[in-house]
Amino acid sequence: MNTDLRRCLPALLCLALAACGTPPARVAAPEEAPLRAMLAYYAGNPRPSPEALRERPAGGDPYLLMQQAIQLANARPPELQRASALLESVLKSAHPYAADLAPLARLLHDQYGERLRLEQQWREAQRRGDLLQEKIDALTAIERSLPARPQPKPMPGGTP
Repeated sequence: MNTDLRRCLPALLCLALAACGTPPARVAAPEEAPLRAMLAYYAGNPRPSPEALRERPAGGDPYLLMQQAIQLANARPPELQRASALLESVLKSAHPYAADLAPLARLLHDQYGERLRLEQQWREAQRRGDLLQEKIDALTAIERSLPARPQPKPMPGGTP
């Protein structure tokens, strides 16, 4: 029995070592590389300077257009309409790399459109709130201008 264990031990050790090996690293498909690079740019993008926002990208390079759209959306205040226009040009571009960036461009375009819609709703709610506050202030002013109510006179001989 002990000899059987000694014979099997090297085989078991080899199997254990083979199982501990790390799986091969997943190689990104060639079409994923531009998308990963743009996502890394998006994740590490600092707020741009106003001078950088005034620059126009040279040519129709989709990478530069996407980078500028990201910068415009992250600016304070964000320029979402300009960013959306740049993303639309990436989506419509015939450049070979534009097809690789199209999913991210579509996602960002939808997100920026939603942000624009929510900003519009917020401004409308602010306007309605301001109108309601003006009405409340006007009613308060009217209430203050009314004469004070006379106190009721006690009835003679009776208790109230």
